[in-house]
Amino acid sequence: MVGCGAWGFNYINTLCSIPEVKLQCICDIKEESLQKVRKTYPNIRTTTDYRELLNDDHLDGVIIATPPHSHFSIATEFLSQNKAVLVEKPCTVSYHEADTLIKLAEKNNSILMAGHLMEYHPAVLKMQEYISQGLPGRLRYILLERTSLGKNHNDVGVHWDLTVHDLSMVRCLVNSNPKWVSAHGVSYRQQNIYDLVIITMEFPDNLLVQFHANWISPIKKRQVVISGEQMTMVFDDVKDTDKLQLLSNSGEITMPGFEKNLPLTNQCMHFVDCIKTKSPPKTGSADIIWVIKAMDLAEQSLLHNGAKLSWDGNGGLDGKA
Repeated sequence: MVGCGAWGFNYINTLCSIPEVKLQCICDIKEESLQKVRKTYPNIRTTTDYRELLNDDHLDGVIIATPPHSHFSIATEFLSQNKAVLVEKPCTVSYHEADTLIKLAEKNNSILMAGHLMEYHPAVLKMQEYISQGLPGRLRYILLERTSLGKNHNDVGVHWDLTVHDLSMVRCLVNSNPKWVSAHGVSYRQQNIYDLVIITMEFPDNLLVQFHANWISPIKKRQVVISGEQMTMVFDDVKDTDKLQLLSNSGEITMPGFEKNLPLTNQCMHFVDCIKTKSPPKTGSADIIWVIKAMDLAEQSLLHNGAKLSWDGNGGLDGKA
């Protein structure tokens, strides 16, 4: 485990609860973070230098949960040593970096997986099942909102922190490419670090998808509304119960059941299974490149006053929709 901040510690607790996993080493550049780990898990080796692990033949896989701009360099070194790598979102912070990692993993026949957590959420899997069955009818509109008071970040904006979750969800639910991407954002607290971002995409068949992320709202939201011709699905991940509701056009409300497995446990178990079976991950190269391409286009649109950028325009402004 490389990186044991707040989210890294969640990984550690999860990994230690899985019988098939032996967590061999935990790495972090901050000694105080490692001290916290040692209090809870005194028998697990710790180090401040992940390079000590690169040539460890007993190591099958590595999970990277460090600040986003360090993901590429750390993942490159482990993939070069034929280790299976799970990189927390965002996998990288540019399309070029994502493409380079994917090619390196393919060259070395290594596993590269992104921590796109929501694709392992039982409620999202249930919505995916309903859409594939045609239950909501033709999709018309999807709204995804992630808001809360966020701490100051000095590396990435709110869209890199929050919207990546929603993009990965849309990819698995819609299963097609958008026609264009447009984004607007505002930096309130630090220059060039967006606190509020709204991304809009149009998909084939007149489907409009909008993502709303901000760090300045006192109300925490983790909500998805999927509107179809026959039914609307509402997924509210902040609620303790009844996270998923189905609303028919006649006004009937149904709250379907689904498995209660924790998404992070599902994700870690999938990583373990991929290592054992040498199978490609669900959130592997195709998922990574789609999400990072969407983010890359959103980033360019933010810099050009919300310009509509064509998905098939090779990512440049010459590809305006």
